[in-house]
Amino acid sequence: MAEWTDPQIRTLIDERRTRNDEFHNLGRNQKIFWNSIADKINQENGTSFNGHQCKEKFSNLVWDYNAMCDFMSGRKSSRSRLGVQYFDEFRTHFWERPEDEFDRVRSINTFNQR
Repeated sequence: MAEWTDPQIRTLIDERRTRNDEFHNLGRNQKIFWNSIADKINQENGTSFNGHQCKEKFSNLVWDYNAMCDFMSGRKSSRSRLGVQYFDEFRTHFWERPEDEFDRVRSINTFNQR
């Protein structure tokens, strides 16, 4: 299992955030995306992560965030160090697909049907 330092995690989060639109426009072929993030982390930190490791680490960070939400709401009795450390940043849900015009129209139509 790969050990991640704070600067490596910072690069991972920053890249995923700034390239969120690109991520959601890729469809199912995300391997190239995650490999390019690994390349950036490796270039900046002299490491040898691969795209799969980056994808897994980011998924784990999202999981830690969700676990912290559960902890804070009383649904779970434990919390993680990374969940605490990155909680405020992940609270923005920056990794989610941005709403587009179709979503806005659908939301209006759904609201009007009530």
